Amino acid sequence: MIGTVRAEAGTKVLQVGVGFASHQDMLWAAVRATAMARTGLHGASPDLVLLVTAGLPSQDVVPVIKSVLGPVGIAGGATSAIITHSGAVASGALVVCLANGEGAVSGTAAAPGRDLAEAAQGAARLILAGWPFRMRYPRGLGFAFAQPGFGAPAVGFLPTWRLLMGPKMRTVCSVLSVGAVYGCAAADPIVSAGCLEAPYSTGLGWADGFDPAAPPARETLVQGSLDATLTAVKRLEGDAARLVLVVESVARRRALGEAAADEWEAIRGAVGERTPCVGWVADRVAAYGRGVRPLDAHGPLVVIALGDTPSR
Repeated sequence: MIGTVRAEAGTKVLQVGVGFASHQDMLWAAVRATAMARTGLHGASPDLVLLVTAGLPSQDVVPVIKSVLGPVGIAGGATSAIITHSGAVASGALVVCLANGEGAVSGTAAAPGRDLAEAAQGAARLILAGWPFRMRYPRGLGFAFAQPGFGAPAVGFLPTWRLLMGPKMRTVCSVLSVGAVYGCAAADPIVSAGCLEAPYSTGLGWADGFDPAAPPARETLVQGSLDATLTAVKRLEGDAARLVLVVESVARRRALGEAAADEWEAIRGAVGERTPCVGWVADRVAAYGRGVRPLDAHGPLVVIALGDTPSR
């Protein structure tokens, strides 16, 4: 599966390449997905790469991806399933490449820590140190991937991260199911983070969690996911959606059962066929941004939309 979008208008230039490959051999899948994603950049060099793998990683795939793309910042990790155009897949690799326009910067960092708060502080300081000409509070979109067993992102990662990055960096944090996070650190990292600071429009949509003892009807869950998608796209304020990412909790997919296919069809229908729409499943997920506050909920879903002015 390949998703490619190119947008050029005024000072805004955003190119997105999305690649996915399903295979038991993680290395093969990652290389194949990277090659697919690179075609969407039309020769441009990526500035930020998100790498999410499903299944147990047999070896570090980051050096291999850098051998294909060059010295690019990579953030991501390994989880239980990737959500593609055809639904959830339990083995394979998803690669999202973003090429920035003028005036945009990106940064990635992996950090160790005794808990998510300490790792969040370390990752944020490393990223900000690489932005010497940044605004006081950078504006943009952030992604964080955390190992399980260190707490929930809403009370662990996000408050400390926001304290340093400021309120304008909308961020989604996933606690992964498998546990490995990708990135280089002085010690074994527990968090991998990537940020895009740019004048692009961003939108977050949130579908509430539920009481695990009394999950709502499946139709209600599907409607909640659809509403979250519509909200994320609406917050682009008229800009065209260039990329939509969906991060869904394991608990929500279990509660949906066979209706998970209906949920994905509803989300894809709201996004449209021309916009790349992919995602991943995580043990826990939380976000902070316009209209979304950090909550430690059971069974939520987050939709992230990245937009740019349509080409002329």
